[in-house]
Amino acid sequence: MHLKRRLLPVTRLIIAAWLLTGACAARDGDVVVDPYHEYRDDVERGEFRYDDSEDIPWIENETEILALPREQDLRPLAVGEMPDGLQLLVDERRIDVSPKDNVVRLWLVVRSRAGADNGSYEGYRCETGEYKVYAHANPTRKPPVTKAKRAQWRSVHAGRPGNYREILLKDYFCSIRGTRNPQEIRQAMNGRVGGGDTYFSH
Repeated sequence: MHLKRRLLPVTRLIIAAWLLTGACAARDGDVVVDPYHEYRDDVERGEFRYDDSEDIPWIENETEILALPREQDLRPLAVGEMPDGLQLLVDERRIDVSPKDNVVRLWLVVRSRAGADNGSYEGYRCETGEYKVYAHANPTRKPPVTKAKRAQWRSVHAGRPGNYREILLKDYFCSIRGTRNPQEIRQAMNGRVGGGDTYFSH
């Protein structure tokens, strides 16, 4: 019992001396070597510095509004989010995806049971989950196509009831690799693209 009491202060003294030696070594500029340093990436080593000076700002192409689609080019698209009594049709032949601004552009037509059509020429961005209406169309008016006033990009507001634009982005226009090309979009509309390839996080 007496031996343990004598050893305890000695042990404390050794630990204190060891800590003091380490502190002095750190002050003297000694380098502590990380044995796994060469196996760590720049982020883990604290050496990563992101340089945004070379980032290229996104610039939207000037958009040419296409003429109204022909009836034979309009494809009904099954979208569960459409309100009852309305059908969504797509100008499948003229779907365009610009390689410069990566925007999907196409004519959409909403048709009622009575056969009344309301069309819109729209653009979609997979990177931001946004859409833009460039023009409106109504075959009964003159002129049938009118350019949208103050057109601007708007969020599709994912999860909102009756939002067919969200379905277009999620199921047809976007994939895990980004924006699909026109051929891939047509394949998706025909059910030839696997569900695991879809992507939409907004």
